[in-house]
Amino acid sequence: MHTIWRVSGYLFRYKGMFALTLALALGSTLFFIAIPQIIKVLLDEVVAARRGDLLLWGVGGITLCYLLREVLNSMRIRVNNTLEQRVLVDLRRDLHAKLLDLPISFYDRRKSGEIASRVIEDVQNVERVILDGTEQGLVAILTVGGIAALLFVQQPILAGLVVLPLPIVLWLASLHFKATRKNWKAVRESSGEMSSLLVEDIQGNRLIHSFALRGRESARFAAIAEELRTRTLRAMFRWSVHGPGSSFIMSLGTVAVVGLGGWYLIEGRAPFTGEFTFGSFVAFFAYCAMLYQPIGTLNNLNHMFAAGKASGERVFEILDHPVEVADPAQPQPFPRGLVEVRYAGVSFCYPERAAVVEGLDLVLPAGKVTALVGHTGAGKTTIANLLLRYYDVTAGAVTIHGTDVRAMALEDLRGHIGYVAQDPFLFDGTVEDNLRLARPGASEADLVAALEAAAAWDFVQALPDGLRTLIGERGIRLSMGEKQRLTIARVILKNPPLVVLDEATASVDTLTESRIQRAIDALVRERTTLVIAHRLSTVRKADQIVVIEKGCILERGTHDELIAARGHYADLWRVQTDVIPEFDPVDDATRA
Repeated sequence: MHTIWRVSGYLFRYKGMFALTLALALGSTLFFIAIPQIIKVLLDEVVAARRGDLLLWGVGGITLCYLLREVLNSMRIRVNNTLEQRVLVDLRRDLHAKLLDLPISFYDRRKSGEIASRVIEDVQNVERVILDGTEQGLVAILTVGGIAALLFVQQPILAGLVVLPLPIVLWLASLHFKATRKNWKAVRESSGEMSSLLVEDIQGNRLIHSFALRGRESARFAAIAEELRTRTLRAMFRWSVHGPGSSFIMSLGTVAVVGLGGWYLIEGRAPFTGEFTFGSFVAFFAYCAMLYQPIGTLNNLNHMFAAGKASGERVFEILDHPVEVADPAQPQPFPRGLVEVRYAGVSFCYPERAAVVEGLDLVLPAGKVTALVGHTGAGKTTIANLLLRYYDVTAGAVTIHGTDVRAMALEDLRGHIGYVAQDPFLFDGTVEDNLRLARPGASEADLVAALEAAAAWDFVQALPDGLRTLIGERGIRLSMGEKQRLTIARVILKNPPLVVLDEATASVDTLTESRIQRAIDALVRERTTLVIAHRLSTVRKADQIVVIEKGCILERGTHDELIAARGHYADLWRVQTDVIPEFDPVDDATRA
């Protein structure tokens, strides 16, 4: 019920519209309930008395009740659909906003397709509980209460027989809810796995083709689809027993009414109420059918709630996930001008892993280029992530010109940092659209200038529509080097005081690397820059090269200083270039 109440809270954002929906549903129900009473009067006062002159009025009254009922139903459906879509948008918007606020660690442990399944399919199931469940449930409860009262007023003994099966039905419904909730949770998990596999296969379609993995992926999908089918059928089969079983138990009350009511008709009288006419019997029997209809609705809603609860738990698991990296209560502004970055006693470890960075003391001088080099897994990217606050340090502090990055608003901090990743990401749209992400109000001349600085204007000009060329999802219609130069142009357009380059040339050929390197040289000019690189040839010009191993600093200095030191960096340089540094016995003797 906690999940259901939380979901229902979205309705209270539109109290007037929800109240109108209920009022229209209640009005429609009242016109429907009035029909048996008109039939009773028609049979007892018109047909029995052979008043043919009044028959048309009775038929007209019944027709009017049906007409008004359907008019109100039509209005209710329109209002309800509008309310439904507003609630759907609100819930998905809240979920999407939360996903944007969640830390990188949240995505490290989850599949993207499974998350998408929660936003699309689970929200849809929750919406059914919100609207169909709330509206139909309240109307059904009011209908049951109103008809039950009418039945007991008309014939208390017959009414007792009608409601006698209800406690059994309610008990069975509670058992069904507990059992089927687990089944539907398993269904939702399988559906999430299927969505994850679909996204994975779509994103990795080139790899699937190149390694001839079609058979393997088809088998994986078939296995998940079969599991989803099995779990869904298990949940549905349980309903196939519970639903008809409950209907049969309720029908026993109808059978009892037919038997005892028929006896009353034969006798012409009923206890407590006296005369019992054919019209009274027909009206009472009609009310019985009306009573069992909303009870059947409540039984169906019980099944729906079980499925909706499973989806609601998956949705609220995301909405309730703590935001580990959050804005401070009173954020400090990003410092102006050229900035110095300092790592002071910084340590960090991922959950359930040993420390990746430990006791790091490092200064990135203002307006200078600092390069981090070292083996894969040494902690270089983690050091950059701590600056961007993708994660927060577990000890020590990262400061920008004396201000702790945790004291700044995330949008302000990241808005002043230009980031170029090894795997460049471009949105589906035009070249111009992707550039304007950095500065929406930039003129076309600004875009061209940024592209020229990034050595990208030549290839953009050659595209079919130039700046307005559609580049496809993740920039699929461009080469890796072209995508990388576009991301550099985007950062140049952003004009940040601080730049992070994470393996910006790792995935391109030597010729493309030289072009990108020229673009990088233009980008880092008069900016504080942190470069992460495996190719040491790309960092020879760095003002400071820092060799990282297991999150600690082994060496630091310029390229020439580190080569002369004949340490770890010199060994890396020899391996990559196959060049042995020149041996200077005087310098070696001096160092000795």
